Amino acid sequence: MSPSPPKPRILLIQCGPDRRHVDRETEDFCPERGLVKRATMTPLACATLAALTPDTFRVDIWDEELHGQLRVDSELPDYDIVGVSVMYSALTYQARFLGGLFRDRGATVVAGGPAISAAPEDYRGFFDALFVNEAERTWPRFLADYLQGEYAPEYRQIEKPALSESPPPRWDGIAADLPRYAWGSVQTTRGCPFDCSFCDVIYLYGRKQRHKPVAQVLEEVRGHAALGAEGVFFADDEFIGDAAYAKEVLAGLVPLNRALPRPLRFFTQVTMNLSRDAQLLEGMADANFYTVVLGIESFDPAALKEAQKHQNVRADLIGDLLKIQAHGIGPRGSFIVGFDHDTPAVFDSLHANIQRAHLPWVVVAPLQAPRGTKLWTRLRAEGRLATPRKAHSRDRGAIVLNVMPLGMTRPQLLEGFRDLVERLSTWDAACERIRGFVAGIQRPPRVVEPDWPEAVTDRFLHEATGAWALTPYERTALGDTLQEVRRTAPAMLPRTVFFLARNQNERRRHERLFTDFDAVLDAERKGDLIPDTQPVYVPATFATAMRDVFPDLYVRLSRDLPDRRDVPEASREVLVDFVSRWGEGFHALQPQHHEFLRELCDAAVAARGGHAGALEADEEQALRTQARRTGLLEALLKDVRDELASWGR
Repeated sequence: MSPSPPKPRILLIQCGPDRRHVDRETEDFCPERGLVKRATMTPLACATLAALTPDTFRVDIWDEELHGQLRVDSELPDYDIVGVSVMYSALTYQARFLGGLFRDRGATVVAGGPAISAAPEDYRGFFDALFVNEAERTWPRFLADYLQGEYAPEYRQIEKPALSESPPPRWDGIAADLPRYAWGSVQTTRGCPFDCSFCDVIYLYGRKQRHKPVAQVLEEVRGHAALGAEGVFFADDEFIGDAAYAKEVLAGLVPLNRALPRPLRFFTQVTMNLSRDAQLLEGMADANFYTVVLGIESFDPAALKEAQKHQNVRADLIGDLLKIQAHGIGPRGSFIVGFDHDTPAVFDSLHANIQRAHLPWVVVAPLQAPRGTKLWTRLRAEGRLATPRKAHSRDRGAIVLNVMPLGMTRPQLLEGFRDLVERLSTWDAACERIRGFVAGIQRPPRVVEPDWPEAVTDRFLHEATGAWALTPYERTALGDTLQEVRRTAPAMLPRTVFFLARNQNERRRHERLFTDFDAVLDAERKGDLIPDTQPVYVPATFATAMRDVFPDLYVRLSRDLPDRRDVPEASREVLVDFVSRWGEGFHALQPQHHEFLRELCDAAVAARGGHAGALEADEEQALRTQARRTGLLEALLKDVRDELASWGR
């Protein structure tokens, strides 16, 4: 018998930053090992693709955050297929480089991920095939096509698959490296019910959440524990978007974690709505959620409304934050500066409120407008998008603004941002917040973690003094914080050390971020900016497609708006938003387009105080007839063309 032909080899690359310029590792403290540096999170996308790959292929995974960026002189075996996963647009340069590198080596090179899905036009020509949207169905189809000798230049998943179609990720390819990550990763949902103006999640994954079977979630968590993980990040955009489902997951996590020799710590993303559900709060605390990403963004109600962050507009935002923290869950509070309502006074007020809220982990960023978001659409129409002519450090994480703020100049925004984050990350400020967080815990998590004797915290303090270059004053501040927690709430010592390490990671990130800051400021003061004036054209097929679907939109808006006289203006908003998002890549209406149009209608209705209603069959038919006969669509199409053509003039 002749030997079987060798299996085609696939290399899946998690595209990452250049670690020579951006230190993306996180620092942790383990009682047994002391201070250790780790990569942030396991490459979930690559492990999922590996699980979707038939056994007729051999799969390897390379995570650039852990192993470093691949270069021309990187020694690797020959691969038949190379797949590049690109999370952020800041990685575009490296992703394109990888496309050329492996093409030159004779591989078929493909790419996918959120950055590709958001702007495929930025990557065409650099890869042999692109994957737009989710890949549970398109990746196996591509592999089958590849084996047949002919594949398409683009694979676009239109329908959003049920997460029961997403197999448990294959971690065997990185099992030996898993303890080198701060967090394993498990996804329970896709999609987000909210529509923040600066976020593109609903465009990529939809507004209606899809859920992975709870049993599979729990099995994936057990698998991480068996491989030696110390923590798991639930890679959801809104873990509690469906509270009933989240409670099911938590009901399984609590006993699972209690049965482990050492409980895992958990981390995810939630909204402020967590503060309103006592059962969710207790479940997350008892499951051992150390921290949650909370997109707070601002304490100013006007700025929150501007950002369509309506879920955060509440009477007592600080009180609700303290309610979450009272359960031992320490938020990573995320904030944005540079909203239209922000003036230079925002930096002092934000600092004061963050300190009052005792947030143990804080991240602040200048406002950015990702392409295709509602913020981008609005600012593009107002001629307020521009980037420096000489952008610094391509993919090094340097600050590159694309927004022209209203309440301050760009240099004022940058200088205020730098001063704010430096004040927040001093050890005095951080220790004050962490002590306040611990002191405010009223219902401690019902989790039994190993005791931390004084020798362990002494070791931490000793190692941190050298590794973090603490001054005697700073060492005393950390030591006093640890002693106070040992005296008042010794069970919270692991969390205290966790948040001290997070503050050090932020300090290191800021050092890197501001390395070329003077050059960035100098360029901004010179005002040498390139405005975003590229026209947004109405696709040729758009008018024909709208003639088929416009009666549905007309009926929906007429039914749900409180005043039908608003139908023309609401329709115009919907069509402008749709075209600015889908652009020239639109060819024909697909299921995801119908869903997006419905979501845009619902947003226009909600903005005017309307709500979903009902119509009799004869009234609905009359409205459909009216939509076809009024000539409104033709007028709207002209308005849309005129408005989009005027952007940037």
